[in-house]
Amino acid sequence: MRISGQALLLACSALAAGVPHASIAVGPPFGGRLYAVVSHWVPDEHLSAKDVSRVTPALRTRFERFMQCMAAFRSRLPEGTTFFARAALPHQRTLERALVCLVEAPRIAELAADYTRRARIFYEWEGLSSSPLAEGEFAEAYIVDHQDSPLVPYLNLFVAERMRSAFELLAGERDQAGMVAAAKRYRTFIDRARKADPMIGLVADDLDGLAFVYANVGKHPRDF
Repeated sequence: MRISGQALLLACSALAAGVPHASIAVGPPFGGRLYAVVSHWVPDEHLSAKDVSRVTPALRTRFERFMQCMAAFRSRLPEGTTFFARAALPHQRTLERALVCLVEAPRIAELAADYTRRARIFYEWEGLSSSPLAEGEFAEAYIVDHQDSPLVPYLNLFVAERMRSAFELLAGERDQAGMVAAAKRYRTFIDRARKADPMIGLVADDLDGLAFVYANVGKHPRDF
């Protein structure tokens, strides 16, 4: 399954959806809720109109459009025809929705569906660091080959999130060198995400404020 035993008590609803669940951060402004809404197909909590006041005035109109998009989103991905395809579909649609609602660009729904259909997304991680690493590496290769794509700002954040999960799994695997490499990539890509787009930067800050996203190993790649 894609959630660790260490996070099981914190993640009952996320377990049902088959996705890793982040710990709840205590720092403002969203305490992990914005990241969860973006990264979980069925989050524990949803954003509300009150959350608009948590962002800077310059971003409020766009934040409102983001919330409206998330509520109205309809996937363009077809239903799977095999067990594995059906099991992976919620994870694919989560990525598709994030791209559609966080990136404002012409033909974004079409571009997001096309990318997500081809992206490497596993139906289960099985507690292995190689799984988030492989998902992140696919996105990183796309970034290198499509530097002008409007998808790149969010894919930077996607890579950072996968490196964060890999970092925590590598800690369990006692792979110190792997942790160092994953931490470096996390810092590189979350910094790129913040600089590329202020709305995506909000999600990046929410992710960075979490104590952990997959397994509580007592370490954060930001400081490693």
